[in-house]
Amino acid sequence: MKTKRTLLIQLTFALIAGLVSCQETNKDEIVTIAFSRERKSEHLYSDWLKAQGYPFHAIILTGLSEQQVADTMAYCDALLLTGGADIYPGIYGKEADTTRCGFIDRERDAYETIAYKKAKEMQLPVLGICRGLQMINVLEGGTLYIDLPQDKGSGELHRVGAEDWSTHPVELQPASILAGFVNNNPYPVVSNHHQGIDVLAPGLLAIAHSNDGLIEAITRADQQLPFMLAVQWHPEWVDYNDTLSAKIAEKFLQEAIKRKTLK
Repeated sequence: MKTKRTLLIQLTFALIAGLVSCQETNKDEIVTIAFSRERKSEHLYSDWLKAQGYPFHAIILTGLSEQQVADTMAYCDALLLTGGADIYPGIYGKEADTTRCGFIDRERDAYETIAYKKAKEMQLPVLGICRGLQMINVLEGGTLYIDLPQDKGSGELHRVGAEDWSTHPVELQPASILAGFVNNNPYPVVSNHHQGIDVLAPGLLAIAHSNDGLIEAITRADQQLPFMLAVQWHPEWVDYNDTLSAKIAEKFLQEAIKRKTLK
């Protein structure tokens, strides 16, 4: 069993590695956000959040053991599930289709599962981006299209060629949190993915769709439950002054601050 001192040392190194501070402020006012993964250079998720002017610490979960992830989440005020590799399809009953997937990171599947379950147990705000949306849907009991070009015939809408980014409109559900963020609907977004939600998990609500009918954003059907929002596109990839992108980041940070005050 880890001693309290050992855990504190581990957390200290994690905080140093992922520290992000937007401005000088009292330490008690800074929220701590767990990032499932972060990019190494451009279009950092942390830079996107930082642009909104709220101070926060970022703990990057990559490289931590499963036990360390569980222990670390106890010190966090919110969880950001970021984009990345395909999720192992055996988790949602499509193991036979594994060969049709791209790169799969089973280690990441495992620690993100722990992080999400811990966040849910602690009633933390959760934001999912691209893979993050897919992971939330899978962990809540839903399934994914293995390959949109083959299964839905609309791959070019969501990714150009094998890896290039696509810009396309999404229809925001009227009266939804996303529709309330902007005046124009549909709204243009940037995406780069070949998988997406097939069967929506029980308890989740679709609040945006693309022209091919693919679910582009989800939240909890029961709005009395802790905040959860996930989008299939990449709000961190566009100009940080983009209205929808900025509002998503700001709302997530506000929910993290609200959660911190309840501790």
